[in-house]
Amino acid sequence: MFSKLFRNDYSLNVINKIYTIGIGVLSTAFLTRYLGVEYKGDYSYITQIVLVLTIIFNLGIHQSYSFFYRKNNGGVFEKYITVYLLQFIIHILLAVTLMFYFDNKNYIYVLLLLPFSVINQQMESTMIIENIRLKIKLHMIIVTLRMISFFVMFLTLKTSLFPPIFLTVLLNIFGVSIYLYYSKPDLKKVRYDREFLFTVVNYSWVPMLTALLINLNYSVDVFFLKNMGTATELGLYSTALGIINYFWLLPDAFKEVLLSKFTKTNSSKAVLTSIKISLLTIISLIIIFIIFGRFAINILYGEEFLGSYLVTVILSLGAVSMVFYKIIGVVLLAEGKRWAYFFSLLISVILNIVANIFFIPIFGMYGAAYASVISYSVCGIIFLMQFLKGHGLKIKDLF
Repeated sequence: MFSKLFRNDYSLNVINKIYTIGIGVLSTAFLTRYLGVEYKGDYSYITQIVLVLTIIFNLGIHQSYSFFYRKNNGGVFEKYITVYLLQFIIHILLAVTLMFYFDNKNYIYVLLLLPFSVINQQMESTMIIENIRLKIKLHMIIVTLRMISFFVMFLTLKTSLFPPIFLTVLLNIFGVSIYLYYSKPDLKKVRYDREFLFTVVNYSWVPMLTALLINLNYSVDVFFLKNMGTATELGLYSTALGIINYFWLLPDAFKEVLLSKFTKTNSSKAVLTSIKISLLTIISLIIIFIIFGRFAINILYGEEFLGSYLVTVILSLGAVSMVFYKIIGVVLLAEGKRWAYFFSLLISVILNIVANIFFIPIFGMYGAAYASVISYSVCGIIFLMQFLKGHGLKIKDLF
């Protein structure tokens, strides 16, 4: 029975996400207790900047992999590896140069993280198509190493942003190295192809802008709180966001496998099944958190983080609608519907920005949460309507 579970990609990735939740909760607890409220806010601010810049410097190239894989019936791996390595060299040189122009340590940390973040994201996305089982297994190893490292930091090191930043760099290097080793790219095919590069970049700029909108939809509240709120609010709010990320792990599990399957086939039934299971799971998690969340936060993070409980409850309301975005989004991209994906997110991000500007001065971190719920809800509904219309389905088909 267990061998069958591990042979099925969906089951293995669900096991991966369940494992990630357990290990991730411990990892976040150790990191949060190590950093404290204010440093936790700074750490989240740095990581959000890195995520935004990673998308920009990626140029969206890795997001085009599924499309060109389908178009060429495979055979594009080495061409993409060439592009990734070329970008990595350029990013390293740029980051080292810019470090001499910044005095603020936070921005130096951003530059340290950026090149490795870009290539790691590229390889992870590629492995979802080429070897999703390797991607899943390596992810489980990395989250375990991260948790153990944060635990050691908590026990032995003085509070500082550098240790978790440097650890992230090391884990990214480790992940990329393992992907390359086991993928065994044909080195004879790893060569610069100018025509292919321009073709991919020409296709990828829309997915890049789209990915930027995705990230802004998640992180714009952190940027506004950094400038319009207090350090304590930023620390509490970032803790709530970290908790909400665990709510989304199951939809992410289905999303990743669905991308791999849908790229090679075309199954509306698999999409509907993924949505149904994800909705049921997230609603159950919300109920459990409402009942036990305050106690769990106190045990895991400490009394000083109890203020993140209500923020998490508010944010969880938007997590339900985001199931539709997370799962249906990969379908739209695999079908080449870039513009529909882009404009749907653009509407959501604009709403998020306007709502943050309006709500944060009045409600502080709770205002940021209200803005996110509005944005997430609108985003999810738009994606759902597009999927149902495009596949000739009705709302009742979800139940």
